[in-house]
Order: sequence, then structure tokens, then C-alpha cells
Amino acid sequence: MYQGTESLVKKARLGNDEAFYELIKQRKELLYRTAYAYVKNRDDALDIVSDTVYKAYRSLRKLKKPSLFNTWLTRILINCSLDHLHRRKRAIPVKELAHVPVQARESSEKLDLYRAIDKLDDRCRTVIILKYFHDLTIREVAEIMQCPQGTVKTYLHKALNSLRIELKEDWLND
Repeated sequence: MYQGTESLVKKARLGNDEAFYELIKQRKELLYRTAYAYVKNRDDALDIVSDTVYKAYRSLRKLKKPSLFNTWLTRILINCSLDHLHRRKRAIPVKELAHVPVQARESSEKLDLYRAIDKLDDRCRTVIILKYFHDLTIREVAEIMQCPQGTVKTYLHKALNSLRIELKEDWLND
């Protein structure tokens, strides 16, 4: 947790816009990376972050436990990302993957992995992104997804098996 999160959340809930700004500023890169992991497009990721910040600002007073701010904010971001994908109802064209940062484009295996992750259902994709892109524990993923840890483990197992099959097929077809 970032330093002073609970204190800043309490201030922000009382109407202190500077405190809310600081909370978002501390998390802006993580928010962007998470949104980008879903949509693979810079502009769409920025729109999702903007929607997330707006929704968080509007409903901050509803947050009952300041200590859960990060979980709550991540949940809003995931919902905004999934809503965006459902509105678009399209696969991410490979040409949009050209916008992935250079480090992520270093190997074709990473591109294959991103494509395979995009094919997962929403819950499995969310587990993979939170567990491996953000190094969260199963417990933390369960908190964010608002489901039991056993369910997260099931989604993770299903996702990893799907990725193994998908990536093996891609490798065999090359």
C-alpha cells in the first residue's frame, strides 16, 4: 500500500480534491498498465483510466473501508475495461499490438502470449493480468474479483491450461 493511503482516502471522502488527486497520481501508471493489458491500445487505455477516475471520484463516499481503496479502485478499473471490450465486441487486431512498449515486443512469443490472453474469457483474463502482470497473490486477486480464493485458483488453472494449448498450437503452426 502506498504511504498515507488511508489518511488520504479519509481526507478525499471529506471533499479534499487534492487528497484524491494524490491518490490517483500515486497509481496512474498501474492503472494505465492494467487498462492497456485489456485493450492493447493507448487511447482506449487512457479513456478507461479517465472513466475509472471519474467513477471513483463520484462514488468515493460509498467506500466503507479506506484500507481497501486499492482493491476498490482496481475493481472499478477492471469493470471499466471489460465494459469497454464488451461495447467494442471485437478482437484486438494484430496491428494494434505494434503500440505495445518495445520491451514487450522483443519476442514473437510475447506477441503470441498477448493474443492468447485476449482469447481467454473475462474472468480468466482478469486472473492472469492481476496475478502475472501485477504480481498479486491469490488472496489479493480474490479480494479484487470479489470471489473465493478457490474460485480464483480454478480460473487460474483453466486459464493456464488454455494458454498452454493455444501457445502450443501457435508454435506447431509456425
